[in-house]
Amino acid sequence: MKKCKYFNYIILISLFITTVSCNKRFLDVVPTSQLSAETIFGDKSGGDLFLYDVYNGLPDAESMPGYNYDSFESWADNAVCRFSWSMSWQNGIARSYGANTYTGLYNHDYPAIPFLYDKIFVRIRKCNVFIKNVTEKAANFPDTWRIPRLAEARFLRAYYYHQAWMAYGGLPIITEPLDRLTQGDSIFHPRATFDETFKFITNELQSCANDLPNEVGSGRATKGAALTLKGWCELFAGHYDLAAATNKQVIDLGVYNLFPDYNQQFFAENNNNNESIFAYQHIPGTKPSGRSALFGPSGDYNSLGCMEPTQNLIDDYRMSNGLPITDPNSGYDPNQPYLNREPRFYQSIIYAGSVFAGKTYSIGDLFNPGLQNQTGYSRRKGIGEQLHVNPWGASQEGSNFVYFRFAEVLLNYAEAKLELNQIDASVIGAIDQLRLRGGIPSLEDTYLRSTFSQSEMRTIIRNERRIELAFEVKRYWDLIRWRTAEVILNQPVYGINIENGMYVKILVHSMSFTSPKNYLFPIYQPWIDSNPVMKKETNAEMTNGQNPGY
Repeated sequence: MKKCKYFNYIILISLFITTVSCNKRFLDVVPTSQLSAETIFGDKSGGDLFLYDVYNGLPDAESMPGYNYDSFESWADNAVCRFSWSMSWQNGIARSYGANTYTGLYNHDYPAIPFLYDKIFVRIRKCNVFIKNVTEKAANFPDTWRIPRLAEARFLRAYYYHQAWMAYGGLPIITEPLDRLTQGDSIFHPRATFDETFKFITNELQSCANDLPNEVGSGRATKGAALTLKGWCELFAGHYDLAAATNKQVIDLGVYNLFPDYNQQFFAENNNNNESIFAYQHIPGTKPSGRSALFGPSGDYNSLGCMEPTQNLIDDYRMSNGLPITDPNSGYDPNQPYLNREPRFYQSIIYAGSVFAGKTYSIGDLFNPGLQNQTGYSRRKGIGEQLHVNPWGASQEGSNFVYFRFAEVLLNYAEAKLELNQIDASVIGAIDQLRLRGGIPSLEDTYLRSTFSQSEMRTIIRNERRIELAFEVKRYWDLIRWRTAEVILNQPVYGINIENGMYVKILVHSMSFTSPKNYLFPIYQPWIDSNPVMKKETNAEMTNGQNPGY
């Protein structure tokens, strides 16, 4: 009987979700069957299955569906997709997309483009359906289930909003399911401003954090996840006082610590460890990760090899003594560029001479544009040596994709304090935790002093952030919020080759980034046209509902 009831729930929820999700005019919600809603939200079993579907829509950057071979990581300068016809490669060169561009930008699919406007609002609508039904049918649920589940749905709604907010700026704030038949034109909402959207997101997160458990992440939203997302949004918006305070709250929860081994934390056997704050949950076989199949080395390992680190990133890895390669005391030898580098380099990068999965890689394995090996490097971080990868078949990999981990909280806290020019022992201590876990000396042992100017510390923290979070889809948003994209993303990306026994930088392609237009993405014009209120909206942040320059 239990199996029958569970199966019936699956059928009903599938029909219910199809009804609320598949309308082409995504602002209009077709009225749902009262019987289906009553059945699905009749008890906590049906409610959990509906909420599971909301979780399942999170943008997993390392799974096989869609265009995830072309990770959003490749929109910045840490890596390139090896295929020169990929959207990230082409848009990195030209960035010629506009308000009427769909093919070449938004046909890139979700979640490879994790902020796709219409898909985001489908996810937001599902959150609103859950919140409305659970609230109205409160008598069907015990408080011990209802209160935290509502908080989870509000967290997820804020998460989806923050993805689109970073990409587009201000958004329509919609907190109820929309029904054209009963609500008429009131379903059409204007775009809020950037600041209004920010306040909505962070107020929601502060409120729902109080109803979430204070525990290490297990795939569900927690108090730490809500506060971490809030602290990140505050940092992104440049509210450094708020960001410092919120990230300090996460540190003071006493729940999270750095995992002892930098690279091992990313493997399935260490899923949901005490560094992981919020992660997409993978299950071998049924909901597997595609990380190794997509982003491990091509060739004998049989991965697609789609994420190739750039020389730009390689040059930012420190030496084993903690100094940058540009420091005359670092000991860096351009003729032996991989000698005495910091441990995270060896844990993250496959380079000429390294051994991976029993194979010693030569430069010919890693640099051969004729075989679409573009940079002379491949990704090692989080790639399982023990896996027999079939890139086009089923994967047994179960490694989670981590959205937030404690290392980022330390970086966020240190940066916020830095930008307030409050470089105290807590800032030094936060960075030292990461350096020591990464296998390099503390700041004082590296530089033989304990004080640093704001400019010096900014360079240190930004470098530490790039290295620590490489391949975790963070770099692009950092360059956007620092307002350095117009410099960094207007430079070439390089690879490496060996010619006549010498290491030679090779141009992979040049990047372009038109300031200030490209700091936001365009909203596809037909999406704006479907909302007459937004279409008429003009203010300092938009013209006829569209972002400046588009």
